[in-house]
Parts: sequence; C-alpha cells; structure tokens
Amino acid sequence: MTEWARIKRVNPAAKLVCLDIQPYATTQAPTRDDVLNIGGFSDAVYGVITSFAANTNGADGWVKIIEAIEL
Repeated sequence: MTEWARIKRVNPAAKLVCLDIQPYATTQAPTRDDVLNIGGFSDAVYGVITSFAANTNGADGWVKIIEAIEL
C-alpha cells in the first residue's frame, strides 16, 4: 500500500485491480474507490475490470449494477 500511495501521488486517476486466482478470506489491498479485489477467474473477469476502469463510482459500482437486475 505504500507503493500504491506513491503511484497515486504521481497519477491520482490510477486504479488498482488485485486478482486472486484462488480466492481466500484475505485480500492483497483493502477495497476502496480506486482498488478492486477480484476472487476467482472466469471470462466475466474481463468485463468486471473494464467496467471498473470506466466507472467513476468506485469499486462497488458494478455491485449496484448487479443488484439492479430483476430476478
């Protein structure tokens, strides 16, 4: 996180995606508006990363989209 703070000082618009192929109960970095944690892998990961990179609502923006889907 120290290095991430340095990168953010140089580029405030930077975003970080932490991808754990084998998810566990811990994460590499705390999720926040500029940090997205993904656990597991499928083809859907690419879409999640694309949405996160384009979304200005932060890491939870895609969660709101999913929750809006009527089942």
